[in-house]
Amino acid sequence: RILISVVYFVLATAGVLGNLLVMFLLYSTHTITTGTINFFVFNLALAHLLFSLALPFWAVDIALDYSWPFSSTTCKAVSLLTGLNVFASCFFLTAMSLTRYCYVATALKPSASLCSRSCTSPVATAFIWAGALIAAAPRAVFADLSLVGSGNDTACLLRFPDGTAWLGINQLVRVVLGFLLPYATIILSYLLLLRFLCRHNMKGSNSWRKADISKSVAVVVLSFCACWFPYNVLTLWGVLIQLDIVEISPSFYLAQTYFFPLANCLAFTSSCLNPVIYCLVRKEYRVAFHNVLFKLSMAIMSKMPYGINSEEGSAQAFVGLVIYSFSCLNGLNEDLGLIHAIIKI
Repeated sequence: RILISVVYFVLATAGVLGNLLVMFLLYSTHTITTGTINFFVFNLALAHLLFSLALPFWAVDIALDYSWPFSSTTCKAVSLLTGLNVFASCFFLTAMSLTRYCYVATALKPSASLCSRSCTSPVATAFIWAGALIAAAPRAVFADLSLVGSGNDTACLLRFPDGTAWLGINQLVRVVLGFLLPYATIILSYLLLLRFLCRHNMKGSNSWRKADISKSVAVVVLSFCACWFPYNVLTLWGVLIQLDIVEISPSFYLAQTYFFPLANCLAFTSSCLNPVIYCLVRKEYRVAFHNVLFKLSMAIMSKMPYGINSEEGSAQAFVGLVIYSFSCLNGLNEDLGLIHAIIKI
């Protein structure tokens, strides 16, 4: 339990810092409104940021042997954010896959592309958030505190009314909207893209740019599918048992006991770091990140005392020049004035 709790805290910290960095890079480079995919990535990072803020509560819950120390309102809010992240991630990544196909398929006729229209992104994003909120709403409604075990420990659980179909509906929605439908749509978009690429030979700088965007989207989508696949398979297995389609077996208990926590950690890793992967793949965001580091290092060095002795001043000047040269190699040839201020030329 302690190990999983530590992993959750590490993922939460990395998720908050990473997704804030992604949102800052998208905002600072003014690329949020330049493409539908970038707008989707910004909202995907927002969904993952909200989940990263909720993850420490689950870490504390696991560390206390699933004894919930917080209020009922917190239980509902954390459950809602967890479900919202699952559905929003699936929907945004599905939309990114479809947009990826649209980008490449319309490369020969860019003027007719619906993907690049400024009105497409906000409308699609609004529908995605609304759909994710509706799908996750039962978690907020039915999440509540319950006394479990011989010690009457308080646990945050989904309590569905007895004699109703809410449990089956919730599991069905989770599997269909959070697994089967998004995976099927993503696979279909890849098959259509593969067929299009086999039939056409695209050339030109615009096509190369769209191909670069397509590659970065492919990395994110494939990493998401790979990380969430074990979790979704185990969830689907449980649903089949609840629907009396498959009989319960010792193998299921073994998988739930030993493999499900690992699958959970793997899925949460994807949820926290997917947008970060997207930005690391794209060269323009790597350059922007280097620019941020460069400005930060210059700001730190500008606060240091100078002129104590000539050797120290020479060393600081050398460091400044090295940092500037490194930044120029990455396409960062600005902010020469900061260097001048630092080395006192």
